[in-house]
Amino acid sequence: MSSALQASQLNGFSCSARVRARRTGSQRAFRPQAVAQSTSSPAGVPKPKWAGDDLLSRLVNVVINSPLFGVLKEGARKRIKQTAESRGVPWQHRVFELEHSGVFEIKEEIEDKALVYPSYYTRAFHGYDEGNLSWLAALEAEPATDVMALLPWAKNEAELTGPAAQVRLRQATLTAIRKFAADNKLKEPKHILDAGCSVGICTRWLAGEYPSADVVGMDLSPYMLAVAELRERQWEQRQALQRSGASPAAAPAADAAAVGADAIPGSTRRRRITYRHGMLEQSGLPSKSQDLVAVQFLIHECPADIISQMIQECKRLLRPGGMLAFVDINPDSAAGRSMPPAVATLMKATEPWTDEYYFYPLEKEMAKAGFRHVSNSELDPRHRIVIGHLA
Repeated sequence: MSSALQASQLNGFSCSARVRARRTGSQRAFRPQAVAQSTSSPAGVPKPKWAGDDLLSRLVNVVINSPLFGVLKEGARKRIKQTAESRGVPWQHRVFELEHSGVFEIKEEIEDKALVYPSYYTRAFHGYDEGNLSWLAALEAEPATDVMALLPWAKNEAELTGPAAQVRLRQATLTAIRKFAADNKLKEPKHILDAGCSVGICTRWLAGEYPSADVVGMDLSPYMLAVAELRERQWEQRQALQRSGASPAAAPAADAAAVGADAIPGSTRRRRITYRHGMLEQSGLPSKSQDLVAVQFLIHECPADIISQMIQECKRLLRPGGMLAFVDINPDSAAGRSMPPAVATLMKATEPWTDEYYFYPLEKEMAKAGFRHVSNSELDPRHRIVIGHLA
């Protein structure tokens, strides 16, 4: 279950009137994308019966478009928010802190007002009427991401907190990337693009892991980028205060996920992250300009043809030996296949492209595009990394 799903299940319970007044755009009706596909993945693993064109999948889609769904969604929001707060995720506190920051003004600085949003991005998803093009989505993204990291372990590790699970997920991701590079004798990346960077949590971890690299975070949502840029400015203030010998108490507050990233080796000497408003499939960046493109928790939000365009654009962006890493929901996970129909209903209602993602042959398409040694490995019981490199 993605961070977006956590946000979608909770967004009605945590923001003040100030944020709601800043929400823009009209409500859009949701209709899930039906995809007639084989019942098995490209790897031959049976797909969940709630995905694709199976009878259960069609029934789930009927429920999504019925009045019953609203009742289910509201109940889930309340329950999961309570779980989040009880597991060390300060949902309300983080939203309140952002509401009373300079984040709203930053959006005006970072937004490319000439950018034309693709149609797949302007529909309702994640339980938000405007998708990620809203303040509500951006202000809840940090705690939602902690919940996403926690859920794979929540049932069996009762003492694990959301922030600790976040650290576990990010460390597993970076370890997998480093191992792949070592196994294939690839050079340390000096130029990194974090595509679909959201509020910058993944980006900060990458920058800390590769402190000498120039890191760019790109996202289609100027609201998300405003939060990411705010955190970067807070990081700069903390570094300046530490260099001056000031008390740590004088540093500006930051979310737990940001603090976790600051704690990893390299974070105190890393370079400043640059955030860019744009879309991966048409990045506008120079050819052969990147050594690593990381695409984390993005492509499950995209139709299949857009994923294919993204792969081609990454091929154009990467230098020889450059790596492409996709981190996302694992369609072949046992947790996904055994997901109860009620939970699957909630997920499909907030993730319009679930059926297309679950049947997209990612490894095959990467290999067809020219990526070598494409590998697929689990990061936790729900998430995977698929990674390859150019010759």
